[in-house]
Amino acid sequence: MHTKKELDSKLTEAGVTPLKKLGQNFLVNPLICQKIIQEASRIKPATIIEIGPGLGALTDDLLKLPGEMVLIELDSGLVKYWEAQKNQRGIDYKIIHGDALQLDWNSLEIKKPACLVSNLPYSIAASLVMDMSSMDLGMENMILMFQKEVAERLQAQVNDEDYGMLSVVAQSFWTITKLIDAGPQDFHPVPNVGSRVLGFSKIHGVSLGKEFISFVKQAFSQRRKKMISNLGGSFEKDRLAKVFESQGLSQDTRAQELSASQFQSLFNEL
Repeated sequence: MHTKKELDSKLTEAGVTPLKKLGQNFLVNPLICQKIIQEASRIKPATIIEIGPGLGALTDDLLKLPGEMVLIELDSGLVKYWEAQKNQRGIDYKIIHGDALQLDWNSLEIKKPACLVSNLPYSIAASLVMDMSSMDLGMENMILMFQKEVAERLQAQVNDEDYGMLSVVAQSFWTITKLIDAGPQDFHPVPNVGSRVLGFSKIHGVSLGKEFISFVKQAFSQRRKKMISNLGGSFEKDRLAKVFESQGLSQDTRAQELSASQFQSLFNEL
């Protein structure tokens, strides 16, 4: 956990300047860090994977928890910093230099169950949740910080203004809980938006994958149109009509009117 003064000292030590293009806003509120660490400690995963460790606001305390640690960092300067820290501290952890969205996750060979932790760059948040939902990696939990607007979309309910593809996909694979909110003043540099930390717990017994995500995306492709019209490019209209009827759905139904469980039932029958 770092205060602003401690972060400035570490930035100088590492010779690192926060890069806007990488969405680097370092967490400087110890209370937010503590909440995340407490949740990770409660889960007790065999492996903790942290995307974007920065200068260790979370990492320093995550390394004290039992289990293995994997750090994924895109900034080459920070990769060098963590390689140096590994040697200085004599702590065993894995460092991967790369983009989390381009990573071959199956090649990591991590001990399961795993927990993903990150103060996410806003630009990759939604895509990462999609990726983690569709892959079978033994990722049982995630503790992720999002731009507040994205977090609200993830937890939105049927017919909410924010309810959409991201809501359905996330809620089909995960039980999602709000852990804590963070304001712009809790970061350096100060962003223009508020943030929220969400906890994700994997829902078991769900046999869905990338095809389901594509199905949901197509259903929401034009929100104002009837869902049956949006799906018309992939299924015969007569078949769609029969399945909608068997599911108790009107042909006038729009995607934002269906819950995650209704989406799954419709997808499985089609």
